[in-house]
Amino acid sequence: MADIRDAHWDDFEAVFALLDARSRAAFGISAQDRKFLRQRWELPGGGRWVAVDGDQIVGYAVLDENQEFSLASFDPAVVDALIAHVEGAAGERAFDRLAVTAVREDRPLYEGLQRNEYELDREILRMWRSLNGNLADPRWPHGVTVRTYVDPDAERVHALLDAAYAGWDEHYVARSHEGWLSFMTSHDEFDPALWFLVEHGEELIACALHWKESRRRGWLKDIVVRDEERGRGLGTALLHHGFHAYAQRGAERIGLKVDSNNPTGAPELYARVGFEVDQRLGIWQKRL
Repeated sequence: MADIRDAHWDDFEAVFALLDARSRAAFGISAQDRKFLRQRWELPGGGRWVAVDGDQIVGYAVLDENQEFSLASFDPAVVDALIAHVEGAAGERAFDRLAVTAVREDRPLYEGLQRNEYELDREILRMWRSLNGNLADPRWPHGVTVRTYVDPDAERVHALLDAAYAGWDEHYVARSHEGWLSFMTSHDEFDPALWFLVEHGEELIACALHWKESRRRGWLKDIVVRDEERGRGLGTALLHHGFHAYAQRGAERIGLKVDSNNPTGAPELYARVGFEVDQRLGIWQKRL
């Protein structure tokens, strides 16, 4: 049986190689990126571990403060051992549940979650839209202003996101503000010029936060509109505003992920403006 210990920076390349191989085995290609791994590695409030067999790293797991974890291994026994280790660490932190994203193609994790009594809670839809051709101009409701993000906006933006997600997702776990800042801004994908804030007077009522374009692709990380402001076309206007911003930078398509159970009508909105589903990811949960 492999030994499980805390992951160290000296393990970074071996962990990346494991994640890269796991991705290729599941999908035929790898979407892994060292900068994404490094970003998550540095997040506060969680933990990360490796399973070691001799001098070889054969498994990796990371637990975030929002009660979500990720895990990679080809060996079912190592998958089970890492899940047990993560659950023990979660118990020490007084977490009441754990959640993990898995796809059927990643058979070791997918089957391991079922062996360990995790239940499929819902699906996340990954969607893409082409930015070729004519793009509609955003139509803003009367009385609002739109601007880009600056550092003093951080607490207001974080609060708006937490209020929106907690309003419809009973399992939503907010990050600490320190953790949110690290997750959202302490990496190369953060570009304040692509974070659009909508205000009415001095009140923040909506926002759309995009990652910096890469390989001619954009990514919409978060878009929220306050409950009382919905139905005025703010979400649609923010989407079109983002399309134009990316197109001006040479991006050819934009992607996003959305909870299939989102009751705000977000999946339907994205479909209306041209997004199409290309992957479904399962969110598995277990109460501790």
